[in-house]
Amino acid sequence: MLQTLRKGASTWVVRIFLGILMISFGIGIWQGNSLFKSGADSTVARVGETEVSAQDFQHAFDRELRQLQSQLGGSFTREQALAFNVQGAVLSQLVSDSTIREAARLFGVRVPDSLVAKEIAAIPAFQGPSGAFDATRFQYVLRQANLTEGMLAAQVRSELLRAQLYGPAATGARAPEVVAQALYRYRNERRSLEYFTVPPAAVGTIAAPEDAVLDEYYKAHPADFTAPEYRAVTLLWIDPAEIAKTIPVTEEALAATYEEHKADYATPEKRDVVQMVLQDEESAKQAVADLEAGQDFAAVAKTRANVDESDTKLGLVAEADLPAPYGPAVFATDVGKVGGPVQTALGWHVFKVTSITPASTKPLDDVRDELARLISTDAALGKVATLGKSLQDEIAGGATLEEAGERLQVPVRKIEAVDVEGKDPAGQPVTLPNAPELLPKLFQAATGADGEILDTAAGGYVVGRVDTVTPATLKPFADVKDAVLAAWEAGERSTRQKALADKLAAAIDGGQSVEDAAKSIGATAGLVGPGQRSGDTMFSALPTELVASLFDRASGKAATAKATNGSDIVVGAVKAIEAADPAADATGVKAVADTLRADFAGDLAAVFESDLRQRFGVAVNEPLLNSLLGRSTP
Repeated sequence: MLQTLRKGASTWVVRIFLGILMISFGIGIWQGNSLFKSGADSTVARVGETEVSAQDFQHAFDRELRQLQSQLGGSFTREQALAFNVQGAVLSQLVSDSTIREAARLFGVRVPDSLVAKEIAAIPAFQGPSGAFDATRFQYVLRQANLTEGMLAAQVRSELLRAQLYGPAATGARAPEVVAQALYRYRNERRSLEYFTVPPAAVGTIAAPEDAVLDEYYKAHPADFTAPEYRAVTLLWIDPAEIAKTIPVTEEALAATYEEHKADYATPEKRDVVQMVLQDEESAKQAVADLEAGQDFAAVAKTRANVDESDTKLGLVAEADLPAPYGPAVFATDVGKVGGPVQTALGWHVFKVTSITPASTKPLDDVRDELARLISTDAALGKVATLGKSLQDEIAGGATLEEAGERLQVPVRKIEAVDVEGKDPAGQPVTLPNAPELLPKLFQAATGADGEILDTAAGGYVVGRVDTVTPATLKPFADVKDAVLAAWEAGERSTRQKALADKLAAAIDGGQSVEDAAKSIGATAGLVGPGQRSGDTMFSALPTELVASLFDRASGKAATAKATNGSDIVVGAVKAIEAADPAADATGVKAVADTLRADFAGDLAAVFESDLRQRFGVAVNEPLLNSLLGRSTP
């Protein structure tokens, strides 16, 4: 979060050390159970005598989750965060911060409050239009970032401590000139490449083999010609959608529901607005005076606020889209009138309403079908809940699925054959309830036994029984001969295609021109370049594997690689090589050296922190951590 707030900052602390925060994620914290210790204390982790409390971890994890949800959308769930090991990154960062605090305690390193305040004031996100620290904006941004002043100060203090502790290691990092020059030559060498494609058709017609060859292929690839295990099952499926179809909807219910949900069908008034934001009230008042004197809005915005016309357009907005008191002021202003100045955290707004789109509400007749579905679905879900309880009683009482279905008036469905992927013997999907556990459990169940009642994604219930099992069976050769022939031919064609491409590449290596090699199969050679070996859009049409291979070959030599379409093979050769000269680009070599130095500094800092962790000792309270994450301890 602190990195986000500092976006655009350029202090030496940020430039050198902010990246190290992420490096520490990989240093021995979430690599297995070897570091985990059981314990009954209330700390999640301990580095020496410095603790990470359960509250610290919970706040940090929740804050990271909210940040991810704001970036990825609200549908990103806690479960997905756990699957992506967000908890590991959070814990590692907390342990890294604790390592710094423990080292500072033992080594007597201190950061004065005045320096922390100075660093916070320098963060661009907290500065107003004038470039000075803005207390109001500071509080607003903290609320948006789910941070308190204390939490931010602790993060900044930790960063400054890290700078003091790791500074000597980073300062001592050096990139030898010979290494920088060698890397410069490697990265900036440019090559021109010739190429052509060898399509599958280039090998011509492949004659059908003898049956003995096909039989041998059939026996060597039994999995390709084996019918999967199929199971005949009986399902009792309480489906809310089907039950909803049986529920009548009255006009009275439609009218009442429409009134209840009328706000859902209302579109608020919207206004097309142009605005300019100025640094102070006096400048804003001068802009208002210019506009009231008849000057053009875009011209005044350019003169007074230094913004182009395109940047003045807010577009069509509702009152709720604008912060108070700006929104009410805009919606109290008539079309064509100038409004403002109005102050918000962003500055002083001067605006003009250019058009109004009135509020509207869809009539009942336009949403009748939607409301009917809503009413019947709600009623169906209520009925489903009752049926679910009755189904539990029936199953517990020993009733068969057929008996339970008859008593509950719920149809029982027979499926003659379904495989573990939900397909019938013809390879077509079988219509099944959306219950992820259903098929796996059916393919683990014994024949004749009723399974457990499962919830469906639609809010219903399903319970299944396996009636018969047809084991996976190798299909008779006679039944799959055409499929065997097609598979053999595809494999044989691919083999011959690769051999042909390799033969053409060898001919080029022997001195044949790329153009002649391409003509021998009716292809046309192309030329691309010069370009660099890595990430150069010049070579975007060629497989990356081929480009990498050709940058390792001498001039005139060839290589092959599978084309990006997955079927062709591309043959390429080095047409020309343009060596990079470090002596002619001192600035470029220095940039490489600076990058290497930063990398070395990061590596040294990571090694230093790893040594500190080993020296202090790191322990993680696994039972408490799992409890906070809602997981059982293995």
